[in-house]
Amino acid sequence: MTIVARDPHAPLLSCCGVGDRGTIAGRRGRGGRGVGLSALAGLLAVACSNDHPQRSCASEVWAQPQRPGAALSVVGSWDGWLLPGRPLRQVGDEGWQRVVIDDLAAGEYGYLILEDGADGRMDELNPLSLFWAEQGDLEVSRLEVGDCGAPALEIAEVRVDEGGGLEVDARFLAAQGGGPVADVAVALDGAELPAASVEVEPASGSIRVRVGGLAQGKHGLVIDARAAEDERPASARAVGWVRPRSSTWEGGTLYHVVIDRFRGDGGAPLDPPADPGGRAGGTLDGVRAAIEGGALDRLGVTALWLSPVYLGPEAARLGRDDDHLYTNYHGYWVEDGRAVEPQIGSEEALRRLVASAHSRGIKVLLDVVPNHIYEDNPWAAELAASGGLNVRDPLCICGAEDCSWGAWIQTCWFTDYLPDLRLKDAEVMARVVADAVWWTTTFDLDGVRVDAVPMMPRAATRRIAAGIRASAAPRGAFFLLGEVFTGPGAWGIDAIRYYLGPDGIDSVFDFPLMWTIRDVVAHRSVGFEALEAMLAATEAAIAGSGAVLGRFIGNHDTSRFASESAGDLGEGVDPWVDPPPQPTAPEVYERQAIALGLTLTLPGLAVLYYGDEVGLAGGDDPDCRRVMPGDDALTPAQRALRASAERLGQLRRCLPVMASDVRRTLVADGDLYAFTRDDGVDAPLVVVINRGDAPASPVIDLGASAWAGEFVDVLSGERLALGEGPTPVAAPARSIQALVPAASPCAADPGTSDP
Repeated sequence: MTIVARDPHAPLLSCCGVGDRGTIAGRRGRGGRGVGLSALAGLLAVACSNDHPQRSCASEVWAQPQRPGAALSVVGSWDGWLLPGRPLRQVGDEGWQRVVIDDLAAGEYGYLILEDGADGRMDELNPLSLFWAEQGDLEVSRLEVGDCGAPALEIAEVRVDEGGGLEVDARFLAAQGGGPVADVAVALDGAELPAASVEVEPASGSIRVRVGGLAQGKHGLVIDARAAEDERPASARAVGWVRPRSSTWEGGTLYHVVIDRFRGDGGAPLDPPADPGGRAGGTLDGVRAAIEGGALDRLGVTALWLSPVYLGPEAARLGRDDDHLYTNYHGYWVEDGRAVEPQIGSEEALRRLVASAHSRGIKVLLDVVPNHIYEDNPWAAELAASGGLNVRDPLCICGAEDCSWGAWIQTCWFTDYLPDLRLKDAEVMARVVADAVWWTTTFDLDGVRVDAVPMMPRAATRRIAAGIRASAAPRGAFFLLGEVFTGPGAWGIDAIRYYLGPDGIDSVFDFPLMWTIRDVVAHRSVGFEALEAMLAATEAAIAGSGAVLGRFIGNHDTSRFASESAGDLGEGVDPWVDPPPQPTAPEVYERQAIALGLTLTLPGLAVLYYGDEVGLAGGDDPDCRRVMPGDDALTPAQRALRASAERLGQLRRCLPVMASDVRRTLVADGDLYAFTRDDGVDAPLVVVINRGDAPASPVIDLGASAWAGEFVDVLSGERLALGEGPTPVAAPARSIQALVPAASPCAADPGTSDP
């Protein structure tokens, strides 16, 4: 690739703009979040020479004393935690102290901050941690020192335009003592590089790459840069999306597929397995057929979540109930952490599926299982010998009389054939993180769904998140969604928020809201005021975290909403012997349309579990994982439910306001609920729900809305006027209305406004 010299008077990046310690100190002094020593694991410090930037493996710890006038120091594993440690020195007059550590070899270290030689604490500015085995697995802050004998390349910014242009700003940092950038090569992931230009400024290390003419979909640009005398290139990958179905996860729609139960090759409907724990024969190519046939597009899907694809055992095993045999149709028994199960497809089949989704602007998440492995996994014997498993005598099986979930959740085993990984062991943690990164990079994924999050130390999910995010720029290139299963009640809000935040996972499933939707809509045991209270409490709890909650009505671990609504899951119902029937009553599907409508119109990430769009019946796991019915098997009520979900899914993708978290409640009383999504700029949405069995006329008051006037219900096509004052709206029994201004392009046909 030809290097095009740039105007030396117009540098892209200044020499010390990123690693400049004065800049870091200034951010702290203004109350910014700053960066801790970990730091400098993800942020490359720079030593400026007269002619080009070079890497520096110096790291900094910043802290403020908790007691006025106290002296701070740092102790670490680099010298066996020797006291008194390295002193921090006062910087400025706002209480900040700092130490620079620049004499460590490449590797991983733990450290603590001491105050007046005692009271060791973790670095609050450092989100990453590890465990000090000699002190009973004490959690300590983590520092990773890179190899400054090699050059590095960091991505500063990625820009994409609607016309298919991708522009990346990068910066070359020479190895210590090495020369400036002399050669740059660029390539697109798995595709021929169209017209491109590369501009380089050796003095600042600045590199700008421009690529045009890219088609809709995801594009990964790999930049290799090297100095004249260095055979080792520095590499970095930038990801850009051209016309994605959604540019944000907030307001998106995620479709959840259990691969074995969805579709066979070519999209063929499946026969039910001989028993609920057996294989049905679904494949990756079957999922791809649904993508290419437009089924996901019709639902307004912006992202796809695939069940685990790990190679697993062929033999059936007794489940936790000790009464029934199960196969690994679900994928959670990991026999090989880097192989695809041949019964659902191949590595190439997974690549084809991801590429097909990407070409249509749809993102893909894969379920990863970092908590446990299967007993025949070759790694299991090694871990048993080295102490890499959580063990107890007798074995601690989660939920057993002597092994409660509450007391042993991070060390118990699901069953005796699923060894629980001791993630406090540094080598185990490193491999689990490496495996998660391997799946995302090998198959060009857009993130992962992390299984069994509370069964692991929070350090594990943070390390997985950091590892995946470091594999490509920008930071938002990957999305991490965590399973934090909770029961009903507001207590679950604190459980799910613990794992969120800018350094944690991006999203968790909103189980507290799911159970409340079931109580309000399926069981009708409480009124909509309970739903509003749960929403308000959750919004207050996660405010400022940047998290996007996954809103849903059921998943692969819960009974199906339709069977709950029909009242077919009473005490003593055994889905193995007498599975609940597919409901026939129209009101079951009308109530499900309301529940799905809530998830598709509320803020957050709407999560659709396959089959819920047609009201698929089912009891608890595994009955909630029945095969996806073919179109010919659907009743008129099921088709009407799907049409409603499709219409609302397309509306969700069409309205810009859906990508915001704004919501204002208009009515929340018994059978009636109404709210508006109005950011004051884009066309708003007004949702009116009547779960009752008789028509009602809730009074809607939009207040001083600029959009007062004629609205259209996108579900029925009916028009009505909504003024600035109180306006009664006719709400039929068991109905949901999604009202948008008649002037909005989304009113007539939401699907035509998609990218």
